[in-house]
Amino acid sequence: MLDPQEHLAAAAVAARALRDSPTTVASYGEDPMERMARNYRTFAGLFDHVSVPQVGALCGSCPIAVAVVSPPGKCVGALFGDYAADVLARPVPDIGDPAREQVFWARWTEDDLPEDHWHIGPVGVEPGFQGRGIGAAVMRELCSRLDADVAVGWLETDKEINVRFYLALGFEVVDRTEILDVPTWYMRRDPAPVH
Repeated sequence: MLDPQEHLAAAAVAARALRDSPTTVASYGEDPMERMARNYRTFAGLFDHVSVPQVGALCGSCPIAVAVVSPPGKCVGALFGDYAADVLARPVPDIGDPAREQVFWARWTEDDLPEDHWHIGPVGVEPGFQGRGIGAAVMRELCSRLDADVAVGWLETDKEINVRFYLALGFEVVDRTEILDVPTWYMRRDPAPVH
C-alpha cells in the first residue's frame, strides 16, 4: 500500500505512464509535456477525493507503479453525477480546451455501473519500468483486496492490449463504445471466491 505522502509522486507516475494514451491525446492534444502536466493535475486531484489506501510499487522509496481505486460513492459517476448531461448537451470543445476532458468523464458517468463497485483507474507504471510484470503484480494485489471485501471492480480502458491485460486478471468486457473517436472498453470483475 502506498503511504498518503507518496500519493503525489504516484500521480506523477500515472501522468507519465498515460501521457500518450488515446484518451489523453484526444483530450489535450499533441504536446507531450502539456498532456503530462494536465494528467498530473487531474490525477493529483483524484487522490484528494479518494480516502482509501492505494496500491502501488516502490523502487527504493520512489513510487514506480500505481493502481488507483475509488470506493463506492467516490468514483467518477458519483462525483460528476448530474453534471454529465449538461456537459454532453454542449458542443464538443476543441482539443486542448480544459472542458474537453469532461466529455470523457461525462460519458463514463453515463455508462457507470449502476450497482456498488470499486472504480479502478488510473493504472500506470513508470515508463522505464514497464514490461517487467510490475503492473500485473500491483493489479493482482488490488484484485486480492477486492476479493477479500467481496467487491465488484469496474474500469474503462482505451487500448486493446489493456483489454487483454485485464482479461487475464479476471475482468470481462461489458461494453465497447467510442468517445471522441477513441475506442473505450468498459470492464467488470466480480469477486473471486476466497479459499
